[in-house]
Amino acid sequence: MADPRRGSLLVATPLLEDPNFRRSVIFMIEHGSEGSLGVVLNRPWTRSSEPPLPEWLAREVILPKVYVGGPVQPDAVVALVPSSADLPGGSKITEQVSMLDLEVETGMSEEHLEVVQFYCGYSGWSPGQLRLEIEEGAWWTFDSSLEEFLCDPSDCWRTVLARQRSAASLLSIYPDQAYMN
Repeated sequence: MADPRRGSLLVATPLLEDPNFRRSVIFMIEHGSEGSLGVVLNRPWTRSSEPPLPEWLAREVILPKVYVGGPVQPDAVVALVPSSADLPGGSKITEQVSMLDLEVETGMSEEHLEVVQFYCGYSGWSPGQLRLEIEEGAWWTFDSSLEEFLCDPSDCWRTVLARQRSAASLLSIYPDQAYMN
């Protein structure tokens, strides 16, 4: 398992029962001496209210993919683009994922706008907090790929675990309600 870093994945272990993070797959946007920040990739927006998306997006003809990025600042929106293309208004996190500046209208093509994923809120850790949670067995860290952005959110946790070349892959078949077996 790799150490957490910008562009890596943080995957909840079966021990993590917090409803905000149970079976979550988090894409790490920042990780350093000042703390860590990421967004949950597999929690689609299901709330009855409209998500707090940028006004310029309302003028576009796409139905955006919106997720709950985490419990911190739910009105803050992070936009990630799973594409290797250089995008206007984008800054690369990895070779295949960019983050958009939502303060300005990007002028992106409809083709690129269709793959943008919006995350309302984020997941954050103070300095040393994430390291402690990993040591306590709450998280695994793995390399990321485009697959996490393209798979069905309900299968994302299992998909990430199944592709690992470690004992973690065996947990991809771990039942949702282990106590019911």
